[in-house]
Formats: sequence, C-alpha cells, structure tokens
Amino acid sequence: MHLFKKADLTDTVDFYKSLLDKMLEGVYFVTPDRVITYWNSGAEKLTGYRAEEVTGKTCSDNIIMHVDRWGHNLCGTGSCPAQKTMQDGKAREVAVSYHHKDGHLVPAVARFIPFRDRSGAIVGAVEVFHDTTPLMCEKDKADKLRRLSLVDSLTNLANRKMAEIRLAAKLNEFSRYGWPFGILFCDVNDLKQVNTLYGRPVGDQVLKAIARTLEGNLRTSDFISRWGDDEFLIILANVDKQTLARVAQKVERLTANTKVHLDPLDRGKAVSVTNSIGGVIAQPHDTVETLLARADELMYRSRHAGVNQVSA
Repeated sequence: MHLFKKADLTDTVDFYKSLLDKMLEGVYFVTPDRVITYWNSGAEKLTGYRAEEVTGKTCSDNIIMHVDRWGHNLCGTGSCPAQKTMQDGKAREVAVSYHHKDGHLVPAVARFIPFRDRSGAIVGAVEVFHDTTPLMCEKDKADKLRRLSLVDSLTNLANRKMAEIRLAAKLNEFSRYGWPFGILFCDVNDLKQVNTLYGRPVGDQVLKAIARTLEGNLRTSDFISRWGDDEFLIILANVDKQTLARVAQKVERLTANTKVHLDPLDRGKAVSVTNSIGGVIAQPHDTVETLLARADELMYRSRHAGVNQVSA
C-alpha cells in the first residue's frame, strides 16, 4: 500500500488551497460549531474581510450574517442553511444576502455542502457563494445620469429631480395603459443623532451602505432614489397593495440589518438605523403631488407609531 509522506500531504493541502484561491467564488469551511477554519481569496474579495479577520470566529460573530431574500436573519436560528446541511447531510442551494465589511448587504447564491471525514462522519460544511448583484455597469449608469445632473453625488442613486421625472412617466403609463405601480417613502430614523454622536462622515457611510443594500436586493425594475438628506423614494412597478406591504417590510428589515462598523477590529461596535415607511398604490386621480402627499402622510404616521414601522 502506498503511503504519503508528511511533506507530500503538506504539498497536497497547499495545492488544493492554491486552487481554491484561484476561484472567483467565495469558499469557506465551518465546523459543527460554525467556527470558520478556512476563507479563500474569493471570499475576501466578495466580503471585504481578510482571512485573518474571520478564521477562528463563528460565522454569526457580526461577520457576514446571512439574511434571506426578505431580510430575515438566518444566522443563529433554526433556518441556518449551513447548520441544516450538517444535520441532515444534504447539499442545498439558497438565495441569501450577506453583510459586506462596508456595511451593506450583498445578494448572493450560496451552496452548502457537507464535509465528511474518512469514516463518513460529518465534520463541518463548505459554503461556496457568488455575488448576484444585477449585471450592469453601475459606474457607467451613474456617469450618464451625473452628466444630466440627475444623480445623487453621495449614494450614486437617482436624485429628487430624476425621481420626479420617473414618477410623472409612471403616472402617464398608468393613465394610458393601466399599468399599476406603487411608491415607498422611506425616512431614515435617528440619522441626525448618528451625525451628532459619530460625525457626518459616519452618517454618510450609513446612507451609502443603505443605498447599496437596496440596489442589490430589490428587483432590477424597481427605481430607487435619494429624495432628501435622510429620505429615500422607491417606485415599484406592477404591484398590488399586498405586494407593496411585503416589499415595504423587506426594505425595513434590510435597512435594520445594514451595519457600519466603527472599529474594524471590534465587530461589536457598529451603527445601524431603522426606517419609517409610507407606501401607497397609484390611483386614477393621482398627480405627482397627491401621490407623494399620501405617502408622506403615511410615513409620518409610521414615525409617530415608533421606529421601524411600515404604513401601507
């Protein structure tokens, strides 16, 4: 029987690690206690976290913290796909979003595969994931809008002027063809307090992280704009009242799960905010002004009801 020398085994391990590091996908290994033992260069590029920042820690230690497509937390719950794979031994593929080191949530498809020892016992799980952010050149899109003075310079979202143009166009489509749509008027709670406590640059980071989270996790047909200092306006095509309410709740959860870390060495020090949201469906008599007024009224109702509230 052929026996590998220790040096041969070391070379073999190094060879496979070098192969994994050449993959564009992120790859990492976790133990049954969900301690991360390996983190490839693809995972570094996709998440912003270096291997030395995450190995030896659990995946729920304020690192990537998966959420589902509706913004519900998966880590540390009975819904954790890695935990399920280690329990039932079945590989699975799940649409998730993960936390980037910069704070925003990145949409991804993740495959979870059981890792077994020579006896067949499950000793961990492998996750392979890739970014599914809509395949478009955001820089080119932003540059084009900027030339027309229609882009917000901080978030690279459409600005208020562009949102007003889009709203007028959607109302015209609704009047002529009956194509339904709705809007969400979102007010970021406590942004002024964040600016006071931590400085305006941190508040700006929060706004940029929220913008990236929303862009990456809503439909490509949804229009997202920065309406004011702490306000976002989202236009949703082809929705009814029930769908509008579901998307509003998703936006609320995504915002609450978006975190800006104050100290890269201490993942517990993070700033997060919540939303007050007003959502309305366009009606035949609506103008841009009346549509916005109804959404604004519901947003204020949400704010007075308490933070992280949705009225639709």
